[in-house]
Amino acid sequence: MKDKTENGMCETFSNHWLTIQPSLFNFLEDEVGELDEEQKLFVRVAESLELRQIAARYGWCGNGRKPSSRLAIFKLLLMKHVWNWPETKDALGEVRRSPALRRLCGWEAKADIPSESTVSRAFADFAIDKMADDLLARFAGKIFKDRIVIHRSIDSTEIDARERPATKDEKADAAKTAAIKAQIDANAEDYNALALQKDRNLDTNMSLLPTLCDWGCKRNSKGKTQFWRGYKLHIAVADGDIPIAACLTSASVHDSKAAIPLMQKADSVALSLYDLEDAAYDASEIRDFSEANGHVAIIDSNPRRGEPKPDGRGERFVRIVPAEKVRFRNRSGVERVNGHLHDAHGGRHVRVRGHAKVFLHLLLGLLVIAVEQASAAMLC
Repeated sequence: MKDKTENGMCETFSNHWLTIQPSLFNFLEDEVGELDEEQKLFVRVAESLELRQIAARYGWCGNGRKPSSRLAIFKLLLMKHVWNWPETKDALGEVRRSPALRRLCGWEAKADIPSESTVSRAFADFAIDKMADDLLARFAGKIFKDRIVIHRSIDSTEIDARERPATKDEKADAAKTAAIKAQIDANAEDYNALALQKDRNLDTNMSLLPTLCDWGCKRNSKGKTQFWRGYKLHIAVADGDIPIAACLTSASVHDSKAAIPLMQKADSVALSLYDLEDAAYDASEIRDFSEANGHVAIIDSNPRRGEPKPDGRGERFVRIVPAEKVRFRNRSGVERVNGHLHDAHGGRHVRVRGHAKVFLHLLLGLLVIAVEQASAAMLC
């Protein structure tokens, strides 16, 4: 895209997407050739997320050698998740072979495309600076600024990682370090007790969640227990299957421990009415927190000792009134987002190590899904 058109039209693209979408695609097709559906999705993602802040943050200061464009590299990473390429070298190879993809990223000549090591260093910077998390919060806040989320669904999904699981001592040391930084009692037995989370702010709750790679187990939809090594991704999803907030914890963290921090994070970007959660979140503290913040909690009941069990056919025991039961069906949206992330946008291709990098990798996929679903609902 030519420089003389970028400065004058960039703001128009972001504010009036639905109005100028046909002319935008026509303009790009004149420049790079006819666009297929995935290329159009990439353009929609890049324009809707307003990536100019990346260029401003990582721009050349005038000293030393001019670095590779961080904006173009970030677009390359988004492109990798749009096409679901497993590795960065696959994305670089495709961009080198295709002039259209190269120019969509922002590189005019093949010689401008950086090496894999340069992309890796930029990826590390993006992870440390939490760029993707900020973009997701900004995008969700923009599309729901004048709208109310009727149903907000929360769930988690397993993330396989290619790294060594932390030992018991490493996890204990990390927990104490986090407690000291948060200025709380480092000798407490459970830093993330739900009764304590209710009275803490978002930053404190997030900082205390375990983030080291370890082993986790979860009962799947067929009632079988499955084990994995890695992390657990917790997602809050709005109507229309639009992700609005996410956090990444150790695989061993119970779903309920991340519920209140995730709800706090989602509350900061969008106003919602109903909280839809499965039996893993059946705790009085979570219900109280939801209601205290003006929400209606619809949570599947978790049969405990002495309570009725599911019937012999394996049906779930849901202790909610019929009207709420109809609303509870909307919770399937978060399960669709989890499946879509794994199947089409990088959830099964985690090749990086460390909490920050793994979280960035997954958030890039969630950004693509958020724009894709918001566009389908004509919200952006």
